[in-house]
Amino acid sequence: MERVRLAESGSTARVGASDTLVVEAALELRAGNKPFAVLMRTPGHDHELVRGLLFAEGIIARDDPLDSLTVPEGLPAELRGHVVELGVSPPGAARSLLSSSSCGVCGKTAIADLDGRLSVCHSGLQVCAEQIAVLPERLRLAQTVFAATGGLHAAGAFDAGGELVAIREDVGRHNAVDKLVGWALLAGRVPCWQSILCVSGRLGFEIVQKAVAAGFAIVVAVSAPSSLAVDLAERYRITLCGFTRSQRFNVYSHSSRIV
Repeated sequence: MERVRLAESGSTARVGASDTLVVEAALELRAGNKPFAVLMRTPGHDHELVRGLLFAEGIIARDDPLDSLTVPEGLPAELRGHVVELGVSPPGAARSLLSSSSCGVCGKTAIADLDGRLSVCHSGLQVCAEQIAVLPERLRLAQTVFAATGGLHAAGAFDAGGELVAIREDVGRHNAVDKLVGWALLAGRVPCWQSILCVSGRLGFEIVQKAVAAGFAIVVAVSAPSSLAVDLAERYRITLCGFTRSQRFNVYSHSSRIV
């Protein structure tokens, strides 16, 4: 790598330098020894990632047995750690895990499709505005890998007092949330009605969908939500906070939880 510096005169100076890069690698999921999905992720907490993803997509239920991920026999050495067998064929295994941004009629249909498997949040959780405002900074301070690479998203679970309970990092913001949801499932904390989800990026439909599935009552983000994310939060009674920075934030849905 070369580091380029601009001098005051407009000239440039190039110096040799080293940099720490975040790892991005594919994880292939197999169900019944058949290809199921391929995820691009930062290695680590793979069990949580898989469980959180399948749960959020409605492919497995909260208590479905996925207690172990095994490595298929006969894999080349370079693929070990990057291919896992679920051991079972989950209901709905043929369902595509591909997701994309949605809008308009397609978006409304996407929300309607969630009815029947997602529950409206009836949590009575209330949090002081001052606690909400500092969550992104607390999340950032806990991002150890981001501090070294500058290239990771994070998702954190906080209690009502603003204390960080768990954090997960990944090159993909969706993966970070899946890892956190997987942690909550394995810890027996789902539904997370007394918890706050804080994410380091923007709030799209998929992030809010995962939050609703896990039962988070409040979702906080550093950046903006999409219109469909707000629609989803309104429908399932989730409090959505965006642009949380510099001691200010916007509340887009169910503001009664912020006191």
